[in-house]
Amino acid sequence: MTQVQRRLSQILTIVKTDGVGTLLQKTIRWFRRKGGAHVASLSPLPTLLPSHTAYRQWQAQYETPASPVRLAKPGSFVPLISVLMPVYETPPEHLKAAILSVLNQTYGNWELCIANASSRNPQLKACLRDFVKQDARIRIVELAENLGISANTNQTLKMARGEFIALLDHDDTLATDALAEMVCRLQVQPDLDMLYSDHDLLSADGSQRSEPLFKPGWSPEILLSANFITHLTVLRTALVREINGFDPAFDGAQDWDLFLRVVEKTQRIAHIPRILYHWRTTPGSTAGSIWNKPLAPLAQLSAIETHLARLGLAQPRAFFDRSGFIRVAWVWPPQRVSIIIPSRGLPDFLRSALLSLLEKTDYQPYEIILVNTGDLSRTERAFLQQLGLRRRLVVIDDPRPFNYSAANNRGAAAAQGSVLVFLNNDIEITHPDWLSELAMWASRPQIGAVGAMLLYPDGALQHAGVILGLTGFAGHLFAHQHPGQWSMLGPAEWYRNCLAVTGACLALRRETFIRVGGFDESFKICGSDVDLCLKVHRAGLHNLINPFARLIHHESSTLSGSSIPANDYHASYQSYLPDLQAGDPYFNPNLSLWHTSPTLRGPQEQTPLEFVEQFMKTLRSNTPSVTQSELAAGDEGPRKGLSKS
Repeated sequence: MTQVQRRLSQILTIVKTDGVGTLLQKTIRWFRRKGGAHVASLSPLPTLLPSHTAYRQWQAQYETPASPVRLAKPGSFVPLISVLMPVYETPPEHLKAAILSVLNQTYGNWELCIANASSRNPQLKACLRDFVKQDARIRIVELAENLGISANTNQTLKMARGEFIALLDHDDTLATDALAEMVCRLQVQPDLDMLYSDHDLLSADGSQRSEPLFKPGWSPEILLSANFITHLTVLRTALVREINGFDPAFDGAQDWDLFLRVVEKTQRIAHIPRILYHWRTTPGSTAGSIWNKPLAPLAQLSAIETHLARLGLAQPRAFFDRSGFIRVAWVWPPQRVSIIIPSRGLPDFLRSALLSLLEKTDYQPYEIILVNTGDLSRTERAFLQQLGLRRRLVVIDDPRPFNYSAANNRGAAAAQGSVLVFLNNDIEITHPDWLSELAMWASRPQIGAVGAMLLYPDGALQHAGVILGLTGFAGHLFAHQHPGQWSMLGPAEWYRNCLAVTGACLALRRETFIRVGGFDESFKICGSDVDLCLKVHRAGLHNLINPFARLIHHESSTLSGSSIPANDYHASYQSYLPDLQAGDPYFNPNLSLWHTSPTLRGPQEQTPLEFVEQFMKTLRSNTPSVTQSELAAGDEGPRKGLSKS
């Protein structure tokens, strides 16, 4: 019996003997043992979502239907899409709204495959029969009993004749151009196997839409935190049948499990950045909370663990962290880690950083390489020698003028570890497992640069990933938010793929660092960390933020009062330009690039490329350098950030 089967057997035993209420209590206690005391708090997370008025205004301005002309061109690809809808005891008004949303599609080559498990509900049967009479594209199979959500959906999959399937819950609705948008993308990329869109929530009475989730482009590691794909999803029918459809062992997380199995087979996946699905919130729906269905959290964790096991990771675990978010772990061969810290001399904050690192880091083995570009007194050298006796600490003196990139390259050349961690000299260690979290992820062959979640001393977020074009050249997503806040791009606590992470804490395999040529020394102070990450990304690796490696960053302690050479901007412009032109794939074009907290895009916003090109024009004709204070504009206005803060 597998771990999943044992867990589900235990669940069924509890339900049969003690009821669902007892199961929920035991589930909460289990989460507490697994993830910490705070995980079972059912209080809602603070949010950063738009007001109903602001969201309605945005809808009126930006939601325009797909052009039917594109779909009607002679010889265009117009595949049959089978919309799968399992039905069980649906409120009739919700079921009618769901079916009407299919009937009202601007794209006509569809069929609606319904499996009705409400065999004893004559009202629903009559409702469905009326729709069948109305449109022959609606096909129904009557089930003698409710087989469960996965088995019921598999009955609709058996009926499907289309090349693609679309998933629609029995009480949700599609935007009128949902299928048209999917087919428009398929006409450009007919080899796609999976497409997903943005979605929002629909009030129970259908009168109000709220809480949009504007998703990033395909981000495989987010699937270990949340089923961010969810709705609307269109999949190639043959592929879904190849993996045997939905697995009843994961009822409550059946879509999530299906998507995890799909992405093990294909990476031909596309995101349509439009709200094409409206997820109805009802008292028992997981649209409001996963706790509305007590079995769902257990099924989610089991689906993730099983996926990681199929990937070949040893002893995988998925559990709820103290923060309340899903966290994963596995066993991997220990690797020596080299922590490289460039610094001018030994300021007080570096003393504190080194002491916190030595006293609070539980990972072994590691070495510290301090690249000193300043003067050290006899007392300071004696202090460092004492630290070196406790744990191997190497001091490399580099008398050349300070160059952040060159100092890191010098440290990497002396490193003995197979994993390199580049660390600012003003980082404070607060969690003993920070280094094991970084090394665990860096050990995976498909992962490139791994960044940590960095916090300001007051607990606000300083860094949770870099977005190209955010507030100018590049900016830190979620900066100044507080941990746990829900946004239109999800929370900062998801594992999150990104183009770049800050060099204030950046881990990657030594072989990857050498492969991409290390830091570009034409950058003297800022921008080379983003450039390094972009080279890693272009080499085909996934860069990642691990929100469970948490550190305090006393930001820019070493740069205070200094200036950013104009050359760093020139080098950054050349490096970032392709991504400024194309747009960061891990952001969403419906959101503003002039706010680090996800905010609805406003009308006629200046593009980052326009801003950067104007800035470069001014820079060429005026100043040779830009002071650090000029980079410190607030969240509400344009910045010229190059990262490495």
